[in-house]
Amino acid sequence: MEEGINVQKKFFEELKSKLPPNLSMANVVADELNISIDSAYRRIRCESDLSLQEFDILSSKYAISTEAVLTKSHKSVHFNYRSIDFDDFSFESYFQSLTEEIKSLEQFGLKEIIYSALDLPVFYYFMYPKLAAFKVLFWKRNVFDFPDSSENQLDFDLITEEDFSNSFRMLKSYLSIPTVEIWSEETLNSTLRQLNFYNEIGMFKHKQDIIDILDDLRKVVDHIQKQAENGYKFLPANESPVNGNNDNFKIYHNEITLSENVVLIKLESFNVVHLGHNVLNILTTNNEAFYDDSFRFIDRVMKNSTLISVSAEKERKRFFNLLYHKIDTMIANI
Repeated sequence: MEEGINVQKKFFEELKSKLPPNLSMANVVADELNISIDSAYRRIRCESDLSLQEFDILSSKYAISTEAVLTKSHKSVHFNYRSIDFDDFSFESYFQSLTEEIKSLEQFGLKEIIYSALDLPVFYYFMYPKLAAFKVLFWKRNVFDFPDSSENQLDFDLITEEDFSNSFRMLKSYLSIPTVEIWSEETLNSTLRQLNFYNEIGMFKHKQDIIDILDDLRKVVDHIQKQAENGYKFLPANESPVNGNNDNFKIYHNEITLSENVVLIKLESFNVVHLGHNVLNILTTNNEAFYDDSFRFIDRVMKNSTLISVSAEKERKRFFNLLYHKIDTMIANI
């Protein structure tokens, strides 16, 4: 009995640490569990038991990991796994889920995202429609193995106007938040390899199709370079900062190959790590020790990188010229 009370007590300590300062824990518990304030207080004081269903409701809503409450070992880390349901997938729901996730993070006092970009951050693929259509085809054909995409050549109408509109809302949400991105000369490589492979197997109807996609990719690089010059993020064709935030973008050039896509999320009361898995799936944990270890590594990476936003004009131009050269070389070899 004593052990159960200790677990429940620890659970509410974890919940309190996750709540923004302006929220009352008793009110939160009462609202989420649809119980009275008195009943909420009895659970918080461990005078009444918290049921497994109630534990699940609160832990899911406020990202409280089971291992944070139950385990005594610092070597065990619990991850939430957001996987794509291949049998019931739509890009509309995918874009919407990412948009809602960013909004939910803002409710927890989102301070900053640090994005170690082994590959081009997924949001940027949807700045321009032809690059977006290519990525949708690649995901359908080579990630999801959709039956209607195995033999089809690229059709730029593959991404509907509605899908592109939904993806643009997702992009706008990302552009509105403070972000530190770490890029290397290899950040574009996977996209360029995919384009080259599709060209070799005849997935483009016309030579101009792949040139148009590479032109869109060049526009993305140009956009990132302008963000780096300004020190803030903005929407395509509009250099005004999103939501008026003119100091929300830093980018580092790392000359040592980045090993993986890692996203560190700094919140008001706790922190989160996102790890990419199988392209579009995400492993998430708010384990403090894991976050601290991840942050120490990323911090070392940044210290061994060059900050190329706002200052370091020479290094910034040198880095982006390397990326432009990769794109231009591929166009020349088509």
